[in-house]
Amino acid sequence: MKQIIQRRKAIIRWGLIVILGMDVLLAVVNWRLNQSPRVPAGELRRLELLEKSYRADNARLGKFWTELPVDEKQWDAFFTTHFRPAGAGYSAVSADLGELSGSAGLRTDAITFHEHNPDARGLIEVEISTAIEGDYESLISFLNKLEHSDNFYVLDSLALASSSAGKLRLNLQLRTYFRT
Repeated sequence: MKQIIQRRKAIIRWGLIVILGMDVLLAVVNWRLNQSPRVPAGELRRLELLEKSYRADNARLGKFWTELPVDEKQWDAFFTTHFRPAGAGYSAVSADLGELSGSAGLRTDAITFHEHNPDARGLIEVEISTAIEGDYESLISFLNKLEHSDNFYVLDSLALASSSAGKLRLNLQLRTYFRT
């Protein structure tokens, strides 16, 4: 019987040694986990949203890169269709504005141009100043024709003034672009 009791005591001792060893091991693991930096839950959520935003931006950028060749072709077509070459642009603008005002029944004053330096794409901005004179309906017709012109014009400002013989005078500030 003494042997059975001693055997039980040995088993209990070894069991206690194993349990104490496991406790020490778990204490070391817990200590190491507490030493590592922790991210608060709010910060983690913010970082997840930021990552989601970056992924969406990357997806849009990828779509942009795939559509870029088509957009470049459209730009080239718009560039060559609506912007005159710089060499022939001035006479073409003068003729176009003269034709638009003539078809609306207006009289055009002298047209002045102010050219800017070309930009990186090879566009030259040209400011145009002129005055037209006629009745109200003719002025409206001219502005409508200018808006629907095949050529590219930006109407910066217009000033209405009175003229002789009951006619109206419209001072125009336009912009157009020529390609180099």
